[in-house]
Parts: sequence; structure tokens; C-alpha cells
Amino acid sequence: MKTTFRKKLSKFVMRRLDPPPSTDFAHTLLLTGQIMVRDKFLPEDQFIELQRWAYQTETPYTREDRKWSEVIKRDFGENKASRQWASNHDDVPPVLQKFITALRDAEIVKQNDLIHIGVYRWERLSGMGMHEDSHTDTAITFYLNDVWNKNWGGDFVYYEGKQELALGLGRSVTPAANRVVVNHSTIDHKVTYCAITAPDRVTLQAFVYKGQTH
Repeated sequence: MKTTFRKKLSKFVMRRLDPPPSTDFAHTLLLTGQIMVRDKFLPEDQFIELQRWAYQTETPYTREDRKWSEVIKRDFGENKASRQWASNHDDVPPVLQKFITALRDAEIVKQNDLIHIGVYRWERLSGMGMHEDSHTDTAITFYLNDVWNKNWGGDFVYYEGKQELALGLGRSVTPAANRVVVNHSTIDHKVTYCAITAPDRVTLQAFVYKGQTH
């Protein structure tokens, strides 16, 4: 009886000590509530090309220039942006066109969706108050920082419904290189403060506005 128990215990302990399965997939697809998160979205060479382009792109436009609501900007540091490119125009940079093609190939956006896309540079103490992006069908964030410490903030926080929002029961996504976050449902969300010790948080922001197609 004692031997049988020890054998069972040994097998249990060995199972517990087995290393966890690797999560280093070429593509990791996570469906969390109404938000889709996909890691390692682009091949590494394409990601590096896009990252280098974004870091060199000028971001002269303030929140005032972009007519952000006072409600979502008043408590936060500056967020600067590049111009916005429309996917149906001939002047879209090739590196951005590749990203748009990847979104379509992954069926994140429809082939005939008109996509507006640009670079955001989130400075220290920047963030964004609660909002829905209700003017969009789809809002997309693509993270470009090679390194982002989890203590630096800048988390995307969302609420699956009005009850969750009222109760303060949200979920969060931390920035990570080559991670794309897709909000198809324009649910309530916000971006937490970027720490004063953090570098600029650099992202691509893409929007499909309601009723707009090629």
C-alpha cells in the first residue's frame, strides 16, 4: 500500500516538475473577450523594417491638432502623431503598405476597408482616458518598442461590457514588440500612464471608420 502511494506521488511530482510548454510560437493568437491580440504578427525582417521607418518618421501633430476630446487627454502628458495615410492613396509608404497587406491577409480587416494609419509617440506620463472609438468599425494598435518593462505602464485596458465598466473590472494588455491589438467592437478602453522612467512608447495606430470603403 505504501509503495503504491509513493509511486503515485512520484508520478505526480514529476508531472509538476515538467517544464511548461513553450509559448514561443511563430504566431500566438489570443482571443480575450472582444479584443483580439496576436503576437509576432510580422516576420522579423518586416518588423525591423517597419520599426526603423516609424522611429525616423516625424510626429509633429499634437492632440490639439488632432482635436482630441478634453475628457481623454486632460490628465496626461503629450502624445504626438505623424500624418495619417489613407490606404487608397498613392502616397502610402511601401513599408506601411506591407503592414496593411498583412492585416488583410490575416483577415483582421476586409479587403475593401479604407484604412487610416500613422505613427503615435507616447511621451512620459502620457496615456488616454476612457473612450469607445465609437466612430470606428475597427481600431488597431501595433507595438514597436523592442523593450517595454511591465512597470512602465502604457497598458491597454478594456472592459467587456457596461457592467464590467461600472464595477471597475477590466482586462489589460501590456505593450510587447510585434504585438497587434484589434478592437472590432469599439468597447470602452483606456491607456494607463507611461512611467516617467519610460522611453517614448511608439505605436502604429490604424482605424477603419464607419461607412468608409474603397
